[in-house]
Amino acid sequence: MLDALRGEVDLLDEELIELIIKRLELARELGRLKRSLGLPIVDKAREGEVVNKWVSKLRSAGLSEDLAYELINAIIRASTYVQVGERLNINVTVVGTGRVGRAVSRALNRVANVSLIQFRDKPARSDVFILATRPTWDSVNYVISNVDVIRGSVLVDLFSVKSTFFNVLEESSIKYGFHYVSAHPLFGDVGEPVNETVVLIPSRSSGDYLDLVRELFSRAGLNVVVLRSPEEHDRLMAYLQAAHHMALLTLYALFRRAGIDLRSAPLTHSLRYTVRAMERVLSQLDVAYEIQSLNPYSSLVREELISTLRSIIELIDRGRLDEVVK
Repeated sequence: MLDALRGEVDLLDEELIELIIKRLELARELGRLKRSLGLPIVDKAREGEVVNKWVSKLRSAGLSEDLAYELINAIIRASTYVQVGERLNINVTVVGTGRVGRAVSRALNRVANVSLIQFRDKPARSDVFILATRPTWDSVNYVISNVDVIRGSVLVDLFSVKSTFFNVLEESSIKYGFHYVSAHPLFGDVGEPVNETVVLIPSRSSGDYLDLVRELFSRAGLNVVVLRSPEEHDRLMAYLQAAHHMALLTLYALFRRAGIDLRSAPLTHSLRYTVRAMERVLSQLDVAYEIQSLNPYSSLVREELISTLRSIIELIDRGRLDEVVK
């Protein structure tokens, strides 16, 4: 009986593999069609429809929602990966060999000729220069000291905070004659960055080169979001990053003070995901501090976070926690 059931599973596995291969072939054809129509590789609305359909049907079959999401997201990532299309005939130089620089290089290497160099290395001429460094004056001075090479090209910074140096680089681009587009990849050193999000902010010198940068990231299988200004970016990131980091670090500190060892504690299902998120923040405390200290909206959002916690405590005391979602 056992062997017979395993035999059926093996047959189904072969059918599943063939169906997945066929799905990838269709995805590859979709990628070619999207590029011919000038459409981005990632379509979040369509992706949401597919995910909801899969999760609904798999849950009705007895699978947990988390496992259903993991399964369909893996298939979507694979489908996005094969949609990455023909290579662009452009040269990209990524300055900075840290976590973000390496991840962005891997992503863009699918569609462009990418050189990854260390900060302070003298760059060669390139169509696009990507500054994968910290938002510091050293980074700005690196651009100015190499402006003879960068002039006429596109400069993209990957700073996590924009307000501090966006205007400086924008003015430098106008003065020295290069095109400036600011970007923020919302991912770290992931193995294969597919379907991850990159935020772009145009400057006065971006011109049509904003479309070039958008196509570069989009064709590499990344989801591109364009914001209007560095202020809009920093205010949004104060909530999405600064407040999120603070909440995770506060929870981590609470557990530590209580003497709870998260490596051996009987974690709930949802808390396991939270602990993984904590670990990611703890492994990049330098980045978390950078966002907290440099983002001009962080202090205001921290106060709002504290105020919101107090209001939720009051709702609990009044037995009206349902008002949180109203």
